[in-house]
Amino acid sequence: MQNALFVTEVGKPVTAGTREIPTPGPNEVLIKVTATQLLPHDTYGRDFGLFIGQHLPFVLGSNIAGIVSKLGPDVTRYAVGDHIYGQGDPKAAIPNSSGLQQYAIIRLDLSARIPAGFTDDQMATLPINAGTSFSALFHPEWLNFPPPFSTEAKTFDYFKQKLVILGAGTQCGKLAIQFAKIVGIGTIIAVASIGREAELRDLGATHVIDRHSKNVVAEVQKASGGVEEVTHVYDCASWTYDLAADLVATEKPSRIAILHHSKTVQSDLDSRGKRLAIVATVVGSQANFHGEESRMYWASLESWVQEGKVRIPEYRMIEGLDEVRVNGTLDSYRDGKPVVQAIVHPNGVVAK
Repeated sequence: MQNALFVTEVGKPVTAGTREIPTPGPNEVLIKVTATQLLPHDTYGRDFGLFIGQHLPFVLGSNIAGIVSKLGPDVTRYAVGDHIYGQGDPKAAIPNSSGLQQYAIIRLDLSARIPAGFTDDQMATLPINAGTSFSALFHPEWLNFPPPFSTEAKTFDYFKQKLVILGAGTQCGKLAIQFAKIVGIGTIIAVASIGREAELRDLGATHVIDRHSKNVVAEVQKASGGVEEVTHVYDCASWTYDLAADLVATEKPSRIAILHHSKTVQSDLDSRGKRLAIVATVVGSQANFHGEESRMYWASLESWVQEGKVRIPEYRMIEGLDEVRVNGTLDSYRDGKPVVQAIVHPNGVVAK
């Protein structure tokens, strides 16, 4: 048996309990969890049942790192004792691949070794947010820029492209800026609090527009080169999409990638005469790239981290499965308070 923190009832605090240690299957390994990061969607799971409401009791934590303790059948990619990181599956019926427990299952196609010179804690900050923003920019279902490791990327003119990021000060927004800079997108417009301007420009934004400006639409369109030049928008923060609908072109096809599903966004676009716009909700909790593309994504992420092109965000640590501190962190997301994202050490030791 192992210790874990459970959501046992939607809208109630997580509580301590025990569950069986799972056994890895094909293309899986079992890890001793050294680090798991709490994210906003964990709060939505606890408070509203996002992903997990039909599968209670459930364990939260989708950004995970740890030490391989057992290999699934015919697994040769890793060895027992390797430090790896990856993403769990918050949509699973059984929480075997969740982080707020001492042991978890990690899939081979959703994981990689901890790069030399980096810690489990550092790399546990990346999987879901990085995968979400990378998919938003480079998957054909969303903004559809060619992935940097694709054949199309060799001849694609990234510099001519224009990208607007709403909620650019969020972790997903910052990662989107960095990915856009890596491939060389020429115009990267970050909409965020103006107090973040220096940081966002340092990450790669070519323009930073104050989200509180009364003229935000006109300023974004001017930075893009005109009212018909806003064709790729990634909204990392909103729950309603009036701003995105106001921004995009009327006469040109455009794409909007959002993180929070909306039943009204398409009608918002239609009412503005923007029927050429396509909007889709990014699903970052699953593998969006497969086979060789998946391998290249994880290898690229490792290289970008080592080269400093993708930066590790600030974080703090919670030692052990501390119900009070874990619930406090989830409450901070709920209450809209500024949050330094927390890394939990389920086994009560500092990740190496």
